[in-house]
Amino acid sequence: MAGASGVASAAQAHVKPTRCGGKYLPACTKPKITNKPVSPQCADAGPAFRLPTVTFVSNAGIKTIQVSLASRTIKLITFSGQGKTQYSLKGVSVPTTGLLAGGHSVSVKVTDITNKSASKTLRFSICQMKPVFTG
Repeated sequence: MAGASGVASAAQAHVKPTRCGGKYLPACTKPKITNKPVSPQCADAGPAFRLPTVTFVSNAGIKTIQVSLASRTIKLITFSGQGKTQYSLKGVSVPTTGLLAGGHSVSVKVTDITNKSASKTLRFSICQMKPVFTG
């Protein structure tokens, strides 16, 4: 798990090799997002909502996990080490202040040490806008 520095180390466990072309290499498989995180149907206009837990697995070792709203990175976690790695991303807060009513999406992307990646898009809607006082 990520420590105060935001760096997590992969466990140095024995990796069962998988077939990749004509060779058996532990690093040839693409990282996976193992669960199907449920996207919230409706979120308030602010200040934020929490993403559901997302679990990542990599046989080679996770290099980065990036969470983005539109083109803005909300959270970036970097790892060091190699070998089979599993990590659960919990409680990431997505800012909703300033978002208009309607559909929005959060992208969650995992990249392994061989630069292979997997991603999921979590969609949500802002259903109620808080009143704004002007003048």
